[in-house]
Amino acid sequence: MRLSWRSSCVRPHSRAAIPERGLLYTSRARSRRAGVAHTGMRVAYLSLQAVVDGQDSWAAVTEIISGFEALGWVVDRYFATYGEDSPPPLARLAEMRRVQRQLAARIADYDVLYVRAHPMALYAANAARRADVPVIQECNGPYEDLFIAWPSTRVARPLFEHLQRHQYRNAAAIISVAEGLTRWLVADTGNPNVFTNGNGANTRIFSPDASRREGLPERFAVFFGQFPPWQGIGTLLDAVRDPSWPADVSLVFVGDGAMRPEVRRAVTEMPDRVVYLGKLPYAEVAGVAAHAALSLVPMLAPEREEKFSPLKLYESMACGVPVVASDTIGISEIVREHDCGILVPAGDAPAIAAAVRDLVADPARSGAMGRRGRDAAVSRYSWEARARERAAIIERALVCRRSQA
Repeated sequence: MRLSWRSSCVRPHSRAAIPERGLLYTSRARSRRAGVAHTGMRVAYLSLQAVVDGQDSWAAVTEIISGFEALGWVVDRYFATYGEDSPPPLARLAEMRRVQRQLAARIADYDVLYVRAHPMALYAANAARRADVPVIQECNGPYEDLFIAWPSTRVARPLFEHLQRHQYRNAAAIISVAEGLTRWLVADTGNPNVFTNGNGANTRIFSPDASRREGLPERFAVFFGQFPPWQGIGTLLDAVRDPSWPADVSLVFVGDGAMRPEVRRAVTEMPDRVVYLGKLPYAEVAGVAAHAALSLVPMLAPEREEKFSPLKLYESMACGVPVVASDTIGISEIVREHDCGILVPAGDAPAIAAAVRDLVADPARSGAMGRRGRDAAVSRYSWEARARERAAIIERALVCRRSQA
């Protein structure tokens, strides 16, 4: 079904619903007022979340920007920087204010403001509205994500939700990374211009040909990414203790986060079974993932089901590695469609251990799963493809605003 702008959600791979590119613009403030058309696009990209190599946000931000630039767009980066040590709240707020004031002073130079959604980005969003520059919001999760990452903010939850909801309601379009998020955003904000476009993988970096990192176990399963509790790391540690887990298969962790102490304790408890490599630069993760027997993509948060798009799933597929993943919406439909791994009930450690055992015992089956995942990642889930789709959404938003004006 072809879905019209301002009518409903757009499904992730509904090509008919994503408009074609190649339009002319008169939206940049100076040329718009002069009535002069220009080609291309100039974008201000705002992220108040730190964009740090080794964290998930690094790939999601830098890869989309690279994709836009490959299309001939000019993208100016406005990133808050907080240093290696997390600063106190007032210092964080001061940095957010500094970045937004810098952006606001130049906002009229841009065709569009692209915001990685953050409740404190209201200053920049309002500056764009005053300059008649459309705002595109990218939503990567529900409001609850803020309060999980920063529990102290719960005391002001109504305020933070109001700030973010106001931005969503006034956005020219919202790009959501998951279908469940899209439905929630339409219902919560009343803005019908919400488009689903998930995360992806750099299929050149994440490739079966990635050079193997030195010092890895001979056979291993890998988990890479952030370490919040809802990632199911506790379940993985229970799985590696299960009798079904193969004795000659190590469990390698790459990343950092709240569950790091539990991972370190497991290394002390089972030094021959659990390996922790810490946080690695983005380009080096593939040197681990591509040489794993399988990649683990667990999820243990029913409230997040349908509302996430895990980078590690697409990056594991791009490496040609089969996955053992939780049977939750947001993961299961991808794994089933491409038959690129084994699905297990969320939180079921014995089922994870059994799936690891079955995959390492059948190299032909696991190899075929890995190849199917790689083919799908290249054809459907590359960052280049995601960037083209998002560019089409942005262009359509500008055309609709101009026609309404």
